[in-house]
Amino acid sequence: MILQTRTMKPFTEQNYYEVLEVSPDELPLGIRLAYKKSFELYQENSIASYSFFSEEERQEILSRIEQAYLTLINPETRKEYDQSLIASGLLEEERTFRDRTKKPIAIYNFQKTLLDSPAAARRSGELKLRIEQNPVIRDLLARDILGGSDLQKLRTVLDVTLEAIAEKTNIRIDILRAIETENLDLFPPLVYLKGFLRSYIRYLGLDERVVLDAYLKKLGLH
Repeated sequence: MILQTRTMKPFTEQNYYEVLEVSPDELPLGIRLAYKKSFELYQENSIASYSFFSEEERQEILSRIEQAYLTLINPETRKEYDQSLIASGLLEEERTFRDRTKKPIAIYNFQKTLLDSPAAARRSGELKLRIEQNPVIRDLLARDILGGSDLQKLRTVLDVTLEAIAEKTNIRIDILRAIETENLDLFPPLVYLKGFLRSYIRYLGLDERVVLDAYLKKLGLH
């Protein structure tokens, strides 16, 4: 089954603006809201899409939506993408967005995180104690290379669920699963992957630099 939107083009043939159903001059906030709306529509528990798409089709749609958002929310990649559309005759330059602000855009910050709350501070102290006392964690952190299964083991030993990480970091749970299973097909661009990994590692109370470097070495990206 092929998804049709108001553009009446097959989903796979739509450009990123059509995928998110926004205009080429849309503000970053509008792109963020459009992404959130699309994500909610096609997530696993969405009644609206459950009956119409297979799991494979739904994941393909979500991946396309994710890539569209990551491209358009970043000023540099958006400019490059716009230039490619202009060169192909698919977009007029005067219709592109002109960013007159210099403030950085938080990619996934839809709501205020609770990581800095008193409860989070207590939880951080508890995790630190577990890390110091658990021999399995000490053994894993002593390694130069860590795979996705190692990250999963660290998370499990610390008794942290993927749902908890997703809720507090606003990172989609299928991306978190992809990190733990090393599913390269679902990985976002490297710059975003590193950001997601740092948030994941930070939530576990681990050393960001050590764990990030060890994981990227496993993937051959260091």
